[in-house]
Amino acid sequence: MSALVKPLHPDEKIKAGKLGSSLTKAGVGIAVIFMIISIVLGSMQGDNWKRFFYSYVIGWSYIFSICVGVLFLVMLHHLVRGRWATAVRRIAEAMSSAFPLVFIAGLGFVIPLVLGYKDLYYWAHPDAHDPVLNHHLHHKLTWLSPGFFAVRYVIYGVAFSGLAIYFTKKSREQDETGDPKLSEQMRIASAPAMILYSLVVFMAAFDILMSMAPKWYSTIYGVNFWGSACVGAFAALALIVLGIQRTGRLTHSINAEHYHDIGKWMFAFTFFWAYTAFSQFMLQWYGNMPEETVWYKYRLFGEWQWVSIAMLVGFWAFPFVFLLSRWTKRIVPSLVFFAVWQLVFHWLDLYWNVMPQYDWQVVTNGTASVNAGPLMGNTALHHVGFSPVDITVWIALVGVLLAGIGRNLKGNLIPVKDPTLPLSLAHENL
Repeated sequence: MSALVKPLHPDEKIKAGKLGSSLTKAGVGIAVIFMIISIVLGSMQGDNWKRFFYSYVIGWSYIFSICVGVLFLVMLHHLVRGRWATAVRRIAEAMSSAFPLVFIAGLGFVIPLVLGYKDLYYWAHPDAHDPVLNHHLHHKLTWLSPGFFAVRYVIYGVAFSGLAIYFTKKSREQDETGDPKLSEQMRIASAPAMILYSLVVFMAAFDILMSMAPKWYSTIYGVNFWGSACVGAFAALALIVLGIQRTGRLTHSINAEHYHDIGKWMFAFTFFWAYTAFSQFMLQWYGNMPEETVWYKYRLFGEWQWVSIAMLVGFWAFPFVFLLSRWTKRIVPSLVFFAVWQLVFHWLDLYWNVMPQYDWQVVTNGTASVNAGPLMGNTALHHVGFSPVDITVWIALVGVLLAGIGRNLKGNLIPVKDPTLPLSLAHENL
């Protein structure tokens, strides 16, 4: 990084103005229109809304993960006294401050679960309590119960929202007072906040995604989810920063150096995701324990093997090779291409994590038919089966995220009185 400092350009447009309200209106419009379409499509599935709710969990996990990733950037920036990200930090704060609205949107699948919907999570189905069929699941069912799940969901929402609001509030307070001590307060707070953040991220990943396959387990699952979340977050940050610049704002403050750093983080987490994904696979596959390998069995054989290959090539190999280049990250159209690419594959990663659990097997137990749950039976009978509702729900929930971001794009779009801003404006990659 350059040792030089640079003042804020006198002609720089730093005020959000009507940008936030416009984005909020656009987000609400997208959310309402596509959710209505999704509800219509969901009612036509003939599966008691199962496909709709599976798609809802995927779409919600997508917008949740983006907030998770940008909150990490905000806290890490304070923790290590970062410099380059000061110019884009206010935008990252607005993105992370969408957490309250995101968690309200998540009630769309939590409330039905609490009210007795039994076809989303197998552990909420009465047959999961069968002592003969699911004797190895019985000890998990106290934790995996609809009421306790909802309590934990609220705790996650409060924790994430509280962290995001705290750092955003302190940052905006510094714009008003110019007090450099606020930077130190945020740095000190970021250390315990990072510990809390880590615990809540991993527990939320275990509860909301991993428990879709309640008979399977992995201690690294939450780390892998976090890696994918950060890929999506930095890709989304690049697109939103560029979108703001296209309105004539921050055109002097954010340049190729900052896009370069966003691209470096996107590249780093692309590799990190692949590393944790392979670590999980390798340890479980050579261990050859049925309760572990079953998760991969239904993803490596049958129709799902093609999605697995697409994930390996599209989410890792292709962007990894091209993002190695310095210039791929500095040329904005190139970075935009890979940002969009990774956002699509981040959704496919979540789809690949959730949707193989969609098909539940019914077995005969004596004279009665019992639902044995996901990842059972012949792999050839488990279909990928992309549905339009998968896409419409995803778009609707992206609209919710945009509305949440828009609500927080107000006032200054850059922390004008942060002591590190002159260094960030003069930032250069060596």
